[in-house]
Amino acid sequence: MVFLTNALSKTGDADCQLVKKMEATLYKEDRNRAVPRNPTEAAIACQPYTSSPNIRASEGVMRNFSSDGSYIETSQKFKSGTILIVRVLRYPLFPLFVADEEQPKSICLAEVKWLQELTEENPIRFGLGLKYID
Repeated sequence: MVFLTNALSKTGDADCQLVKKMEATLYKEDRNRAVPRNPTEAAIACQPYTSSPNIRASEGVMRNFSSDGSYIETSQKFKSGTILIVRVLRYPLFPLFVADEEQPKSICLAEVKWLQELTEENPIRFGLGLKYID
């Protein structure tokens, strides 16, 4: 929400429908959260943290993030408790004034806390709540 609020106040882009939709959704969610979420559309790759060389990375999208974790959508199902290596492949365009700490981590370890199956028509079929491991 910090990123979104800063973006709106600095750019004056309050008419952007995507920004409005994300702001409304995040405002509802943030009222019950200890750490606010920041919206993003970062392209990611993730795979289980393992010593096996035969594990392929699954690509997806990071939809929001905070200092504690993130929400990603991917085509591969990962069980709750799985430790993932998450790597950002491509960041969306951030305004120049956005500080590095307001951007998602470029690579991290995270534990899958919950899994949600998305609609059948979406090729990215699973939403995952992740908690970063320090």
